[in-house]
Amino acid sequence: MVINMHGAKVYSNQHASRPPGALPLGAADPGALALPTGAALPTGAALLPADDQFSAKFNRSDFLFDHGLGGHPLFSVSALGELAQRIPRYADFVYWQNGRVQVNDKWGANPAPRLSLEQTIAGIAHNDSLVILKHAEQDRIYGPVLQEILQRIYSFLSPDARADVILGESLIFLNSPHRKTAYHLDLESNFLLQIAGVKRVRVFDCADRTLTPHEELENHCGGDHNAAIYKPEREASAHFYELTPGHGVHFPSTAPHWVENGDQLSISININFDLVSVHRRMKRVYRVNRLLRRIGLEPTGPGASELRDRLKETLAGGLSAVAAPFKSGARRHEDAAAAAYPVWRPTPITPERR
Repeated sequence: MVINMHGAKVYSNQHASRPPGALPLGAADPGALALPTGAALPTGAALLPADDQFSAKFNRSDFLFDHGLGGHPLFSVSALGELAQRIPRYADFVYWQNGRVQVNDKWGANPAPRLSLEQTIAGIAHNDSLVILKHAEQDRIYGPVLQEILQRIYSFLSPDARADVILGESLIFLNSPHRKTAYHLDLESNFLLQIAGVKRVRVFDCADRTLTPHEELENHCGGDHNAAIYKPEREASAHFYELTPGHGVHFPSTAPHWVENGDQLSISININFDLVSVHRRMKRVYRVNRLLRRIGLEPTGPGASELRDRLKETLAGGLSAVAAPFKSGARRHEDAAAAAYPVWRPTPITPERR
């Protein structure tokens, strides 16, 4: 560990060992490497080695880990372009932005002329764009390896953490060189695996309410994905990770972060977990607190009172049920179709299986 010029802690993996077949530092499209088209996918420990950090730090603090997919040709731009055509066109299952953004821009900013998905992927090496392919764990080609990653991470967790997992999903990111992903937070617990190129990730403390006050979390849980406000004066408190192919980083639910890509196009996988403690409890408490704050009250945050939290969770569920009929018929139909799409749920772990 070293300290950068801004005082932030820096965790660099440039000199760490990389799995066989990993891309050279900064390499771009894994499809351009001299790897056989039908290269076998790693499995088991070759895909994701066991690491005590998964159990000790899951959804508590960020940490660096290794994986075996660096440079694999399955994740070439051309292959991912084909994947994009197979993913159902439900809202946000395939998402893209065009144009360079800054760290403090709003999520959804699209400063350049809007390109088609096909144009965006074909020119991703030079068009200052971002593409997100969601739910690839259900794809016939990508599904087996992504579901194995999901299950292996789940198997590494403590019994209490495994009991907290509701479901998992995957996202595949394609980023143009030097493109930033604006400061934001996610409710899901994330594992980011770098496949090609270099990604520089700043992760902030998920538990620091001086950085992310309750009001910001209330707004985020209420549907405002721009609720987390970037505070440049707090940049020195971030943990900095320079991810190269074959390495990944975990950051917990609600940990604010932003990303800048290196000189080559970047391809990465994001593995997400929905948690009972977050999606069925904390989120519901914050949604009710947001309403209470709007009428002039000062609600207590989650965890201050178990009784109050339970009442708010129940109230939030009732509010959702009341609001559902007021959606348009088309929206209700699309929501129902998307909700019926298959999701990954963990296979319970027995002592023998571990």
